[in-house]
Amino acid sequence: MSPARLALVAGAGLVAAACGSKPAPLPPELAAVNCPKGHAAHAAATFGKARVTFVCISPELADTPYLLRCDRESRPMICEDAGSLVFSRRASGEVYIGTAQGLARPAAEDLEGGSHLIVNFHAGPPRTETFAEEETDWRFLLKGARDLLPEGFVLVKGALCDRKTTVLNTGICNLEATTPSLYWHVSVAIHAPRGTPVFEEEYREALRFWLGHLGQLVRDPAR
Repeated sequence: MSPARLALVAGAGLVAAACGSKPAPLPPELAAVNCPKGHAAHAAATFGKARVTFVCISPELADTPYLLRCDRESRPMICEDAGSLVFSRRASGEVYIGTAQGLARPAAEDLEGGSHLIVNFHAGPPRTETFAEEETDWRFLLKGARDLLPEGFVLVKGALCDRKTTVLNTGICNLEATTPSLYWHVSVAIHAPRGTPVFEEEYREALRFWLGHLGQLVRDPAR
């Protein structure tokens, strides 16, 4: 076999080994997430200089994690440094992938008293302002939000939180932050009947819980 052919075969073997290798075990908090049937795998993909872990994906997607960066419905397929993460938690404490509209959603009666997390990340800040960092009769700024962020995250603005739950039966806190190569928009929502006051400590507990999970999903730069 020629040296060039040998190198080609060896390279193919390394690629196959990399694609077939199992990802590192998840920490207990992430391993406990309830996944939809057939979507219990996980994998990490590179966005910018970050490694972002996705839980509750199909084995096929876990075997080709670069596709986590891609819009597979577009033609041609578009791959970019942008993505989202969505989780929900029942009042009883179980964590699911997705929100009330997600694949593995809690029953409607279990949403009350629970919360959910929606994260969107991009290579840079949004082109238009997502929210104004100012208190109103309807919203307040949560003190100490920067201290709740995971290591490596720097607060840009927020957390701006609803004083009462809205017509969607949620009170939402929004914040924006950066890591070395990505820009993050984080929303944490608490479920309660419309018009229910939501207090600082309730938001603080939900943010502490969800931002702890986020810190385990993101390594920027990858290390």
